Amino acid sequence: EKYCRYHHDHGHDTEECRQLKNQIEDLIRKGHLRKYVDREAPQGKREQGREVAPRQQEEQQQQQSRVPHSKRLRTGGDEEVVTFSEADYEGIRLPHDDPVVVTLLVELFTMKRILIDSGSSADILKHEFDQLRIPTDQLKPVKTPLVGFTGETIHPLGSINLSVVEGTAPRQTQVEMTFLVVDTPSPYNAIVGRPGLNLLEA
Repeated sequence: EKYCRYHHDHGHDTEECRQLKNQIEDLIRKGHLRKYVDREAPQGKREQGREVAPRQQEEQQQQQSRVPHSKRLRTGGDEEVVTFSEADYEGIRLPHDDPVVVTLLVELFTMKRILIDSGSSADILKHEFDQLRIPTDQLKPVKTPLVGFTGETIHPLGSINLSVVEGTAPRQTQVEMTFLVVDTPSPYNAIVGRPGLNLLEA
């Protein structure tokens, strides 16, 4: 029922959007929205409103979230801003269109060759990943097939919830992801799509 016009997505209203509020506050601090700022309003009142809104938003997101925050492990204090500098391009030929491939801790096993794919509407796990040894009877049935870019359909063997840890101590996050398990050749052990990226807040 809720829709955010800023994100063009469901889950929260535009008026409750924390990112939009932060973006507006940033523009105000930079002086771009002077004609819209009420200069008569007491400074304390504006600051108080600034404090309350994000807290209310966080409580609403906790209630709406598919994964309770008690299952999340976030250490290291404030969220870290990830940026890229010229040093990150060292040894890389530009321009490039290399895929983003990461390593994550899945059910306490180090899983390499995980493709980050924001175009995927599902998180997918290759059945042949030997370290996990998932018995087929632990999979929940899935009726909807996966449809690829060329229209080919793949019927998942089922779905399973697995603990995923991203990052390294002291800055890491733990979430429970629902993977569709497929028995098909792939150079990747897993694909983290939009659901997983949203859970990881990445």
